[in-house]
This record gives sequence, C-alpha cells and structure tokens, in this order.
Amino acid sequence: MAADKYARARSTILAAVAAVAMTAWSGAVVQAQPASRSASTSPALSGFSPANAVLVYVDYVTGLDNLMTTIPGKQYRNNIAAFAKFSTLFKMPTAILGEENNYYGTFLPEIKKLVGEGGVTFAPRSTPTAYTPDFAAWLKSTGRRNVVIGGISIDNCTLHTSLDLLRNGYNVFVVVDVSSTNSKLAEDAAIQRLIQAGAVPVSWLNALTELGTDFAGPYGKGMMEIIQAHWPASTVGVVDDTTPDGRGMQSPK
Repeated sequence: MAADKYARARSTILAAVAAVAMTAWSGAVVQAQPASRSASTSPALSGFSPANAVLVYVDYVTGLDNLMTTIPGKQYRNNIAAFAKFSTLFKMPTAILGEENNYYGTFLPEIKKLVGEGGVTFAPRSTPTAYTPDFAAWLKSTGRRNVVIGGISIDNCTLHTSLDLLRNGYNVFVVVDVSSTNSKLAEDAAIQRLIQAGAVPVSWLNALTELGTDFAGPYGKGMMEIIQAHWPASTVGVVDDTTPDGRGMQSPK
C-alpha cells in the first residue's frame, strides 16, 4: 500500500514537472518568434516625404563621372538628370557635397543648376565621408531625420557618408541607380554593406513616386514631366529612345 502511494505521488510530481516544462517551452517558442516591425521602427516601411526628408548630392563632378562604368554612361547621366529635378519639384532642403577645382573639374550642369536655386554646398574636405562638422550642423538645423542620397561613387564617398549618417541616427535612403562606380563587384559589396548597416536602397523612380505620392495631387504634373522625360517604360507621351536596341534608357536632352 505504501508503495502504491509512493508511485501515485511520483506520477503526480512528474506530471506537474512536465506541465511546467511544456509551458516554459511554449513560452520560449512564442518569444523566439520575431515581432512584426511597425512603420515607426522600420525606415523601409515608414519611408520619407517632402516634409520630413532632405536631398543630398555627393560629388557629381565632371572629373569623376567618366569613371563610373557599372551603369552605361548615357543611362547614368539620364538618371542623374531625373534625380536633380527632385530638389526643384519638391522644394526640399538640398545639400550639394563636393568642390570644383583642377582635379575634380566642375559640377555636372544638372547639379550646378541646384546651387543657383538654393542648394547648400559643402566643401572642401579631405575625407572620403562628406559628413563634415559643417554638413552635420546644417543637417541638424533642418530638424529632419530622413536623408535621400545619391552620388559618386557608391563604394567610396557615397558609402562612407551614408554610414556616418546612420551612425548619427539618420534614416538613409540610397538612390542606387544614380550612384555608380567602376566595378560591379565593388558596387554589389557596397550595397550589401549599406543594407547590413541599415540603409534602404531605392531607385530614382520609386523615390520620385514616394515623394509625390499621388499623380492627382500637387506634385502630379511635375512627376509626370520627369517620368516622361527620363523613363522610357512610361506610357506617358512620346519617348525619344536613343539606345541601339530601342529598349533602354534615353539620353538626357
């Protein structure tokens, strides 16, 4: 009889231990599941707008643009011309990073135009990163935490500037098809590092439509004009496609 009581008590204790273990295991499984990221914690979801972002153009100078070969030359200049029009259309705070001299040449015409329209220039510098004290102070003064950035080259000055922006708490959106270099391998490595660091890669087209939001809205006409001029896949208007196979990007006017 005593043995039976002992066996029943032992069974009860083992069952209780098993139940506790199962509960703990279930809780661990639940806790291990990744929590869904809200728009407030994910820059890729929260995005950017003309009211909360700045535009940054890095080292778009004539002495460097001919070295960019991962994007065909005419297509690259076309993309830059489209990206340059964002500043005028959306009237966002605009920083132009780089300098004109005998080595770097002059700013590309599309970018130089922005200087005359109120873009703020930051130069000279001796570092690959353009996150200098002057630029940091200007950026802080805007009160904005989202940076839409593109420039020469994606594996050097654009990369280092973006990384410093991330280190200082900014959300960084890198426009990859206006940010070339001279090696596809180096370009891929730079984009991977940017993603791992927390930057969000975008194209000039999806950046344009994210900023403009609605073709029936206040920026609709301007968006349509940029798309008509620089995106041959658009069905808006007639596109002068100058590529050999008739299917690529057009050269800038």
